[in-house]
Amino acid sequence: MEYDVLFEPFTVGDVELKNRIAMAPMNMVYSDPEGFNSEQWLAWYAARARGGFGLIITDCVVVNPHPWRGSDHLNPHLFIDERYGRGLGLMADNIHDFGAKVFIQLSPGFGRQGHASHLAPNEPSAAPSAIPYRVDMRNFNDGWEKTQRRLDPRVNAALDALGGLAAIRKMDEKQYDDFDALISDLLKREDPGMYRSMKGDVPREMTHSEITEMEDRMAFATREALRYGYDGVEIHSPHGYLIHQFLSKRSNQRVDEYGGTLENRARFLVNIIRKTRQLIGPDRVLGARFSGDEMMPNGVTNREMQDIVGMAAAEGLSYISVSQGCYENPGAFTPDGEGDMLKYGPGFKEASGGLPVFVPNMMTAKASAEAIASGQTDVVMLGRQAIADPYWPAKVQAGREKDIVRCARCNTCLVNLFEHKWLACEVNPTVGFERYLPELWRINAPSMQKRVKKFMSKMEGL
Repeated sequence: MEYDVLFEPFTVGDVELKNRIAMAPMNMVYSDPEGFNSEQWLAWYAARARGGFGLIITDCVVVNPHPWRGSDHLNPHLFIDERYGRGLGLMADNIHDFGAKVFIQLSPGFGRQGHASHLAPNEPSAAPSAIPYRVDMRNFNDGWEKTQRRLDPRVNAALDALGGLAAIRKMDEKQYDDFDALISDLLKREDPGMYRSMKGDVPREMTHSEITEMEDRMAFATREALRYGYDGVEIHSPHGYLIHQFLSKRSNQRVDEYGGTLENRARFLVNIIRKTRQLIGPDRVLGARFSGDEMMPNGVTNREMQDIVGMAAAEGLSYISVSQGCYENPGAFTPDGEGDMLKYGPGFKEASGGLPVFVPNMMTAKASAEAIASGQTDVVMLGRQAIADPYWPAKVQAGREKDIVRCARCNTCLVNLFEHKWLACEVNPTVGFERYLPELWRINAPSMQKRVKKFMSKMEGL
């Protein structure tokens, strides 16, 4: 078979995957407003597990119980005590019953990319330093422009008057600052929700005790997640979120032991890994996701990231997950093409001493198989393509490539998030409504069918 390499078993730590195809972590914000698991989340992951993915990596699950964690308007999954653990444990069991392994992605918070909680509107999100973020529209790519065109026509008119995004991308700093002031005033009046997503509030600086508390909470939550049935844990450290913010000089201007040198900026991450290994032992799967390059002025570079990966690996990581960019450069972590992030895989593998590397942004079986065969990655991850077609692996294995629903790279899914809408997909009408499909109900999972039928046979005639 042309794509046999995709379906070879692969071992990560103490976990054997049935194939080398993983679903990348993506937050579809389907948890309930209090951060609990939901029927929609169960069905969402069931579809991808049923579709043949060997590994599901969950959305970012936040372990921070404090209002300053930020961004509760996104409905993030929470894991702050046993009440949340029950639902998350059910999700792990559900994914297993539909045939996949599952790693849970854990986060200490959103930092400067977060906002004050609706429950505590006067308490800002906390970050390494009191530096707000702003999305730079010069970094929008074709996918973002496609979806931007369906937004408020008044905003569109203002952009078109300047020559559209093509002209904006060519602006120098002075020109862009003038444009930014104009578009900010317009968004404040016409679309305050989008404005808050484009312009971060000024965060407050985290205290030393808050930092060490989050280190301890990340370690404890990892141990508990494994106890609740997850096969592994991935530390959420890319895309300009809280851990990434500590790594970058752009967002970390602290003068204590958590700021300054690269070793100091990596201390938060390294301490999390060290404390976690002390709790879970040497064998359980503990990975981390990194942006290969922040791709912003004065941001953390690929060379620095390789050094950070080396420090992290020395503390006991099981694998490295790759991405790139941050929310100030949204085009970077949602590229228009395919395989853009493969360039980081070999460097990260070498820096980590040979740990398995997972790389996302794959769409086609041919490119995915070539990436593995050439050593650019050990496991391919599908993100937006897994939204468009949850049965991609099963179709490839069955020789049905022509039936694969191809991701349009329109970024509707991501822009829905910034619009605070129910996330949908332009090419897959079932996205967001998987819970209504009976084949994705737990009692219809392959591993449950025999037990259910046996039970129901004993109920006949009653």
